[in-house]
Amino acid sequence: MRALFDRRSLLALLAAICLGGSLLSAPASAQQPPQSSPVDTLLTTFYKDPRPERLTGLITQLQALPNAQNWQAYPPLAGFLAFVFRAHPDQIAKLIPAKLDAKSAETISAALRMSGQQAAYDKFQPRLTQIGRDAQLTAAFANLPARLEDLRVTTPTHLDILWGASFASGDGKFVQMITEYFARTADLDELIAIDVARVVIAMAGGPKEILGQLRGQYGDVAARQIISAATALWALQANAREHEFVERVVAKYIADHPGTPAQKALVALRSKAR
Repeated sequence: MRALFDRRSLLALLAAICLGGSLLSAPASAQQPPQSSPVDTLLTTFYKDPRPERLTGLITQLQALPNAQNWQAYPPLAGFLAFVFRAHPDQIAKLIPAKLDAKSAETISAALRMSGQQAAYDKFQPRLTQIGRDAQLTAAFANLPARLEDLRVTTPTHLDILWGASFASGDGKFVQMITEYFARTADLDELIAIDVARVVIAMAGGPKEILGQLRGQYGDVAARQIISAATALWALQANAREHEFVERVVAKYIADHPGTPAQKALVALRSKAR
């Protein structure tokens, strides 16, 4: 199999992989995501009508959702609120409800930290700390910077934070940060780029053998890096179909980086998703 990888061009090979078992052969459950709730719709389209008053009661509604106990639902909210708090510091108090649970409090604390609103952080932090801590989110939000733009992406949590900021702002600079993170891994080697694409294909319902091969082939740390890069690539191609500002960033990256492994992976998966 490695010999085949060595003989064929990366773009042609990725296209063949996509045709053989990826988005086109994903099961119905993968092709048809669950219907979004009104809260999800608001979070992903807020940038189209960015009036902060539309977010009144948002956190209370989120706490009542079925997945409210899943810590992974909160990092995108942290990035989203960080941008909103920065853009509308006069609205911060109105957007923080009286009743909070530990996960929401941890998320608001992270958002205030990344918003650069130090005075607001100092004002609300004693109350947020008093509510209690969520161990998983405390770890996920460790060492966050005071500016979203200074976030150094090293984990899928960081990617979620940047997606939240993207949908709050409609600003392609956060999508660019995600794209560059994916590219740093994909451009290490063409074979790595292929394996990143194979993980994306597995995420879409295609062959999953790659998921069992990564650890033995690359070791734990590099395997996690490849999976994170694949998560970024999957989200880029999915969100580019739904959001024009994401598509513009992806299209520009493809135009500006001809011939790189990352560019070829983006082209191959993008063309097969249409």
